[in-house]
Amino acid sequence: MRKRKSIAQRVISILAVVLILHFAGGCVVLYELEKANTNYIYQLTGELSHASILKMEDQMAGIQDILYDIVVSPQVQEAGSTILAESAAGAVSTMKYSSSMNVITSRIQQGIVSDHAIVCANFLDETGQVRVVASTRYYRPSEEVAARIGLLAQEFQGKTILLDGMESTGDDNILVLAKELREKKDLSLNHIGVVILYVDMEQVCRPLTDVHNGMLVLSGQDSGLRYVLNDSQDILAEYIPVSGRNGYTVQSIGQDKYFVVDFSQPGQVFSYMLLEPYSRLFEDVLQAFWRYVGLLALCGAGAMVLALLLAHRVTGDIRTFIQHIRRVPGESLTQIPLYEKQDVRDQDVYDLQVAYNSMSVRINELVRDNYMKQLLIKETQLQAMQSQMNPHFLYNTLNSVYWMAKTAKMDGAADMISSLGLLIREAISDKEFVVAMDKELDMVCHYFIIQKHRYEERLEVRFDVAAECSHLVIPKFTLQPLAENAICYGLECRIEPCAIEIRIVCEGRDCICQVRNQGPAPEPDLVRRLREGSWKPRGNGIGLLNIDSRVKMVYGDAYGVSLFREGEWTVAQVRLRCMTLEEYEAGAGSRIQEVT
Repeated sequence: MRKRKSIAQRVISILAVVLILHFAGGCVVLYELEKANTNYIYQLTGELSHASILKMEDQMAGIQDILYDIVVSPQVQEAGSTILAESAAGAVSTMKYSSSMNVITSRIQQGIVSDHAIVCANFLDETGQVRVVASTRYYRPSEEVAARIGLLAQEFQGKTILLDGMESTGDDNILVLAKELREKKDLSLNHIGVVILYVDMEQVCRPLTDVHNGMLVLSGQDSGLRYVLNDSQDILAEYIPVSGRNGYTVQSIGQDKYFVVDFSQPGQVFSYMLLEPYSRLFEDVLQAFWRYVGLLALCGAGAMVLALLLAHRVTGDIRTFIQHIRRVPGESLTQIPLYEKQDVRDQDVYDLQVAYNSMSVRINELVRDNYMKQLLIKETQLQAMQSQMNPHFLYNTLNSVYWMAKTAKMDGAADMISSLGLLIREAISDKEFVVAMDKELDMVCHYFIIQKHRYEERLEVRFDVAAECSHLVIPKFTLQPLAENAICYGLECRIEPCAIEIRIVCEGRDCICQVRNQGPAPEPDLVRRLREGSWKPRGNGIGLLNIDSRVKMVYGDAYGVSLFREGEWTVAQVRLRCMTLEEYEAGAGSRIQEVT
């Protein structure tokens, strides 16, 4: 037989379960907060670092251009040809030979002064002799190191090589760039020498170190180069961080955890990683967690004690009230007897008595109100069915006009009426919240048929749709309003022809839908300003916000609409999650339809 428990025991058990559930729920909320904070920090870090990385990559490209300009300059080529001629004649100590060497070193000096990151330069002639062209520092490699650099430069046959400068200079923040100087005269490509540049990576990385205080790791994309900045304690001396799947990850290094962000992109000279102490970034979340635990423990202990004190006091009144309730099922629900005990000691039981008596008084009113509401619902349904007749009448009328235009051989008007009728039919249909991507594109095509007859040669439409996107679902009427905006804010603002491009591709688990036009640039932060009501558009202003809200309903807050400028194109982008109709119907979409 199951052991019976007293009210006090049950109250304590219930409170314990509630506290545990509250603790678990709080942990889940804080975990989601940490996750959202992590994504926000990653996006913010990317935005802050993007311009700095581009600037650094441009500077590295500029340094390579300086090296290229030196080796192909007419003065250096002419001097090199003279050196080769003198060397062939065995006159390596003549004035003409020395003068040609001076021309080369002078040209190198002129080239490196334009970039402060180049701190020194060497010229390694065909005999292996090193000539130093100092800028702000003096570096001269040993004969063995110089010979190895010379051989590597010749193996690369005129291509620029990037080497670690530690062996040449003893400084682990120096990058060595070497390029073979070859004679272009008569396309002989004879070896003249090697130009070596020494680049201070701290100077190059200053745009990035000025933005971030964390440790920075730069690695060569196709070589063993590796530079570590802001690592005063040599934490990364032997540790190589690993890139995360989403561009960031949390890794344990020594006794601490670090938030690691990877900024690697194809075509860059270096790959970039930023490491920030995890505790410093998420200090507020951790403090909130421990405050929550302390508050929960304190409240739990107080609730337990209070429950024990009150449970015994309430027991007598509750038992009397239960006996009264047991008599209710045998009587009419419309005539529930009042509970008229006067000496109720506990305020909660007294409040329950008042509520119970109020319920018994109002029960007939509730039954009557419920009956009236059922009548109102039926009336509302009839009005809704009646309101559907007007759009169907309009669609049928357009269909009749279509055949009249077709009979009159007005094919252009007939096409416009047919497309308009199909758009109206989809607009009045409420059977589906999402549609296949192909069907959505068909509606966009019908819209462009109408506008093509209106604007003729001024409108050029292109579609670039990946095959794997055709079976995905998208909220109905997502792309058509964006196409309408592209004409309103792009084509109508130009005199010359305007191209509009629909581009749909998959990026990992996301589907990117873009409507691009050659119109003027949009207002900065337009979507946010529309949501806040701080900017008044020419139209009614609900198109972008409506699309953004419906996308977030289906896929979550991480997805939605963005507006930005890309070269000469204004891009309205919708980010969706790759979801098939089967996945949507299996549960991802049923919850959304219940909410809507």
